[in-house]
Amino acid sequence: MVDISAIGDSNAAAPVENVAELQFGPEFEDIHILSNAQVAVILQVSANSAVNRDEELNEVYRKTQKYVNRFNTMTNPEKEHQELVDELDNLQ
Repeated sequence: MVDISAIGDSNAAAPVENVAELQFGPEFEDIHILSNAQVAVILQVSANSAVNRDEELNEVYRKTQKYVNRFNTMTNPEKEHQELVDELDNLQ
């Protein structure tokens, strides 16, 4: 049987951190974060490339693509492509 009072005591001893003050280490200084729309475009380009090579996308890839598309707010493919090209140029 688990002693519930012991669990409560261990949580009380945990230090409270202000997440607004947390910082990543120096290894994350030059990291560029992709937007959801950029990830959607990259996945779509990759999927089209796989189709051209007669390759089947695995389940994890399809689920990731479905998830990203669900939250993708960009609906204009030409604008998405140009923004992706611009962002990739900025990363290099």
